[in-house]
Amino acid sequence: MGPCDLDAMLAKMPRATPEFARLVDTRDDAAVVDLGDGRCLVQTVDFFPPIVDSGFWFGQIAAANALSDVYAMGATPMTALNLLAWPAGLSPETLAEVLRGGAEKVTEAGAGLAGGHSIDDAEPKYGLAVTGIARRDEIVYNSGARVGDRLVLTKRLGMGVLATALKRGLIGEDDMMAAIAEAATLNAAAALAMKDAGVHACTDVTGFGLLGHLREMLEASGVAGEIFVEDVPTHRDVHGLIAEGVYAGGLTANRDYLAAQVSGRELDEPLTLALVDPQTSGGLLLAVAPADHARLLAGLEQRGARGWTIGQVVHGPVGRMALL
Repeated sequence: MGPCDLDAMLAKMPRATPEFARLVDTRDDAAVVDLGDGRCLVQTVDFFPPIVDSGFWFGQIAAANALSDVYAMGATPMTALNLLAWPAGLSPETLAEVLRGGAEKVTEAGAGLAGGHSIDDAEPKYGLAVTGIARRDEIVYNSGARVGDRLVLTKRLGMGVLATALKRGLIGEDDMMAAIAEAATLNAAAALAMKDAGVHACTDVTGFGLLGHLREMLEASGVAGEIFVEDVPTHRDVHGLIAEGVYAGGLTANRDYLAAQVSGRELDEPLTLALVDPQTSGGLLLAVAPADHARLLAGLEQRGARGWTIGQVVHGPVGRMALL
């Protein structure tokens, strides 16, 4: 569902009821439930249709994507439940590979795969419902960004463009293996570096693209932001494919929804369109104080993760983004 439709739907939904005061009121992608003993449950769910041909890699990416919301809040995954929609006539061997890929990622996360639910559907879909746990005072929300914070991204953009090119037969899976492997990488190492550096805010970058999720962070924090467009990392060939019109409808929906929120550069060139490309299992977007910026980058590197400084938080109209 695109951001415009989602906003319209959520505007009609009630907030948490007073009868369930343990539910922490937050604008993050995961729910936080206060257990009353200094700990919180962090719960999320995510699933989607295949974006690659390989059943195993599809399972890996879908599982890493679902686990990401828990990592983005500084929590530790504890249990996961499979969510599966599968056509009756599709290969059971492929299904086994999807489930194997997902199970391997859950095990890598140190969580337990506790079952799940499956249905017969015309289009295959797979994902997880994940429960994590964290100390109340260690949870990182998307609402804590402060003026002066540096914005750091931990994975490259362009997975949506590459998946579209794959579906159209313009590239093969081998041509995008670097992007596939990065999408399948857990955000666990980045989450550990985030906690050690004491970042102020975090979100993961998924279907609304970099700018969509940045806007959510800026609005929740009551600030504005600047993006250094030339410093934003993308996967190989992404800008060239965008220039040829190779991108999904989700990119167009994100662009149209966010166009009024940006200044400096228009969202009509390959470099800026990449900023609204819908990501699957994208990286963490972190807002960190200048004094802790170098420590965060060093912590990411020490744990085998990457970090690109792509912008900063500034004073200005809440939620506005300047593309520099």
